Amino acid sequence: MKKIVVLLFLILFIAGCGEKNSDNTSFQSDTNNTSNTESVSVSDKGYKFEHNGVIIKMNAQSAPVIDALGEPKEYFEQASCAFQGLDKFYYYSSFEINTYEINGVDYILGVNFKDDSISTIEGIYIGSKLSDVNEAYGGDYKDENGSRTYTLGDTKLQFIVENNIVTAINYIAIVDGN
Repeated sequence: MKKIVVLLFLILFIAGCGEKNSDNTSFQSDTNNTSNTESVSVSDKGYKFEHNGVIIKMNAQSAPVIDALGEPKEYFEQASCAFQGLDKFYYYSSFEINTYEINGVDYILGVNFKDDSISTIEGIYIGSKLSDVNEAYGGDYKDENGSRTYTLGDTKLQFIVENNIVTAINYIAIVDGN
């Protein structure tokens, strides 16, 4: 089932491929680098994932995170259809990190849980009850096609639910046009 959910996520990600008018693309920046025409805003307000003391924020530069996490078990990259450059996938034992590139810099696009050995900062893991999700995150969510999605700052936190049990957890960056 987990493979189906991950495959569904990748299909939805690839389905976003297509011709995009990039003339209207602009991102806010928390840096003062004026040489880039596009940059990314990293909000302190948003859902974060923590693994072995490493805090992972969506839309943050990925290099320091990947360095802190250490060598991934697997790595994959492909030409991006939603952004310029490459989309990169770093596979660790219990989760994967997806990145996107803007002006030669990689940023965190998403974190996808692969098993129940890890949890959100709020204590939710694959196998948690839907009532536990409600207790941890409250009632401000959107239910759609078997998923419950919470939005905070520049992140979405998505729980795939079957029979009131969490079967997948995905952190997703909110990027212009996403």
